[in-house]
Amino acid sequence: MAKKKKPINKVRASRDGHEFHEAWTARKALQLVFPSDELIGIAVEGLSPEDEKTASAASVEVADLVLFYGRKPSFDKARKVAVLQFKYSIRNKRKPVRISDVKNTIKKFADSYRDHKRRHGAMKVARKLSFELVTNRPIDDGLREAIENVAAGTRPSKQAKVQADQFEAASCLKSIELAEFARKVRFVGLTGNLKDSKSDLSRTLADWSATSTDALALARLGRLRDLVRDKAGNEGAGRNVIVRTDVFAALGVAGLEEILPSLESFPDVGKVVAREQLDDAVKRIPKVNKPFLVHAEGGIGKTVFLQSLAKSLSETHKTILFDCFGGGGYRAPEDARCCRRPQTDHFPRNAPIQN
Repeated sequence: MAKKKKPINKVRASRDGHEFHEAWTARKALQLVFPSDELIGIAVEGLSPEDEKTASAASVEVADLVLFYGRKPSFDKARKVAVLQFKYSIRNKRKPVRISDVKNTIKKFADSYRDHKRRHGAMKVARKLSFELVTNRPIDDGLREAIENVAAGTRPSKQAKVQADQFEAASCLKSIELAEFARKVRFVGLTGNLKDSKSDLSRTLADWSATSTDALALARLGRLRDLVRDKAGNEGAGRNVIVRTDVFAALGVAGLEEILPSLESFPDVGKVVAREQLDDAVKRIPKVNKPFLVHAEGGIGKTVFLQSLAKSLSETHKTILFDCFGGGGYRAPEDARCCRRPQTDHFPRNAPIQN
C-alpha cells in the first residue's frame, strides 16, 4: 500500500521560501568582502533608489535582488546588472522546471527588459542587463534547449518546440528582440534547500571568525541576516542596497585585516641568491605523486626558498602560495586569527596559499 503523502502547510512553505531568499542573499553579500568578479552592490526587493525613480512598477516588482558589478550600484554607472527572482518549492523540489511553470516570471522579465530599453537605450541594455531565475528545483533539459534555440534563432527539436513557443508567447517579443531577450535569461537550478543555505552561511562565518568558539560566528550570523531583513523591509525604503561597508558593519569589523584568513606577511628580503637545492626541487616537483616536504631549522630561510620555488614553477605551472605563518603573528595572543586555519573554499580566488 502506497504511503500517503503528508500535506504541505502553505503558510510554512511560504515562510521557508522567504528564509531561503534571505539566506541566499546573505551568502551573496559575503562575496562583497572578497569581490572576485567586481560585485559592488546588491539591491534587495527592487531596484536601486536611483533606478526606481523612473522605473515601471513591473521592473521593481520582478526584482527580488539586483546585482551590480563595476563602479557604482546603479544601472547607468555599473558595468553589469543582473535582475534575480527566486522560486522555492517544497512540494515540487524534485520536479524539473518547465516554461509552463514560470510563464509569469518570463512575462515580468520581458516587461522589465522593455522598460530598461525605454529608460536607458537599446545599446546599454544589450551590453549590461541580464535576468536570472534562481530555484531549488532542477531545470528541464527541454527548457534549456528551447532557450538556446530561441537565442540563436535556430529551429528547436520536437521535444523543445513547445517550450520555445511558450517562451515567445509569455514574453510577447518577436524576431531579433526575442532572440536578444533569450540570450539575457538564465535559469539557475538545484541551488540547495533552506537547511543547506543556512549551514553554508554559518560555516563561512565560523571560518572567518577568529575565536575557536561559535559565539562570535552566531552573533555575526544574526547581524548579517538582520541586515538583509532591514534592507528588504520598511527600513530599507530608499536605501535598499547592500554594499561592502554594510557587511563589515554587520560582521563588527573595520576591514579585511580583522577577518580570516589573515593577510600575507612575506618579508621583503631584497635580492635573493638562489640556493643550490632550488633547481633540484623545480625538477622534482612536477614528477612527484605525493606531498613534497621542505623542512629545516627555524630561521634558515624556508619561506624565502618557497617564494623562489613558486616563482620558478609559475613560469610553466599554476602555483598557489599561502602564508600560514603570518610573520609569526599566530603566536601573538592579541591576534587570534592565525590560530585556526579556514577552509580553502572560502578564500578569494587570488588569495596566496602556502602549504
